[in-house]
Amino acid sequence: MRLKIIAGNVAVMLLVGLGAFFYLKGQVDDGFGARFDADVTQTASLFARSWRLSAVEFVQQVEEQAGSDRVRAAVQAIDQNSRRRASHDRANSVAAWFQDPARGHTGRPDIVLMTDETGRVIARDQDLNRMGGQSLMQTIPTLRNVLNGTPTHDGWFRESENKLLRVAMAPIRNEGGGVIGALLVGYDISDGIAQKEAEIVGLDVAFLRENRIYSSSLASNEASAAESALGEGGTVRFEADGEAYFGVTDALPATPSQAAKFLVLGNRTEFMEPAQSLQVLLVLVAIGVFLLAAYGFLIATSILRPIEEIEEGILSVINGKTDTRIDVEGGELGGLSYRVNQLLNMLLGTEEADADGRSVGGGGWEESGAAPAAGAAGGGTSGGASADEGDDEAAAALAAEAEGAYHARIYREYVAAKQAVGEDVSNIPEDRFIGRLQKNAANLVKKHGCRMVRFQVQTKGTQVILRPVIIR
Repeated sequence: MRLKIIAGNVAVMLLVGLGAFFYLKGQVDDGFGARFDADVTQTASLFARSWRLSAVEFVQQVEEQAGSDRVRAAVQAIDQNSRRRASHDRANSVAAWFQDPARGHTGRPDIVLMTDETGRVIARDQDLNRMGGQSLMQTIPTLRNVLNGTPTHDGWFRESENKLLRVAMAPIRNEGGGVIGALLVGYDISDGIAQKEAEIVGLDVAFLRENRIYSSSLASNEASAAESALGEGGTVRFEADGEAYFGVTDALPATPSQAAKFLVLGNRTEFMEPAQSLQVLLVLVAIGVFLLAAYGFLIATSILRPIEEIEEGILSVINGKTDTRIDVEGGELGGLSYRVNQLLNMLLGTEEADADGRSVGGGGWEESGAAPAAGAAGGGTSGGASADEGDDEAAAALAAEAEGAYHARIYREYVAAKQAVGEDVSNIPEDRFIGRLQKNAANLVKKHGCRMVRFQVQTKGTQVILRPVIIR
């Protein structure tokens, strides 16, 4: 029974606590997850806009350099050899200008070159003898627009170096405004650029070519997991080192000649960390289960222990110990034990006394008629009854009577009186009667501080009572 009470309480606590936890966790996860996905999608749009703005600024810087007198003079040199050397020098000077951190780039450009009006390379920086006379019209189709007078930003994949470059190109004009060539500046879209962009947008950034990651701000294992998750859709979901990631892909702006894409992604697990505070609810549920189990044990014990005592008492009576009485104090079951004792007294025909030693119910004695002995202190009355000579004589006679003879006589008189009024006396054994008589006498002696209390059998109508006589 005790186990059932505890198990029931614990089951209710677990059902309510875990139900609340999983409901709230689902709500929070859905809310935080939707918010995170929306934030990443919005950040991807911001990145695309930021890339376009940086492309415009990059083109403006190249256009500024292409418009300088020295660049124009290099392209207009008298002979081919002089033009090649002068263009090489100017390309190195432009590269040094872009290397200045104030220009906002990641360092020196990977390539700076100048072409003639047909798109053939005159010279480049760093190596005077490389790429001379090479046509770029096929590899960079948008160069045609530049030679038609329109500055342009594009992508250029250099297979010889396996590099994907972002390039800005601007026309070189003569004094009359005619296009006589083009200035091209290119930066590798490296991990450094990805890291720089990631710092701007606050999320990881990766650049893709042919649906493979070319560079990124990710760790190598995260980049591998992200690449494995790439598909045809615009979103990417994957896990790395036990943490979930979500990303958005789209075409890389301002690179029309390349099928390049960008990927903006964030750590979903890290973003969801505030929602993990709900785990404390599980701790509280565990504490609640423990406290409820302890409380249930105490309550069950306080209820079951008195029941067990009552059961043991009744079993003792059944087994022949008819003087057994149940003593359960206080609580909800104290009254029940009292009524059980009353029932046993009634069924067994045992006198039932109150705290003053008076018999309660039919056939008992009462103290209200007790008279003091002749030698009582003060010679007064007790309980409101008058004390006359007869009472003094009765007290003296009772005091002088031997205890054994007194007990036998009172028992005979009590039984005879009961029979006279038609009551059954078969359930009043002499030993039990005498024991109760002695106990009640002792209670009255203690209460009144007298020397002795003895009883007289009296009949009032159909009721037989034992009248106590106080002997001082």
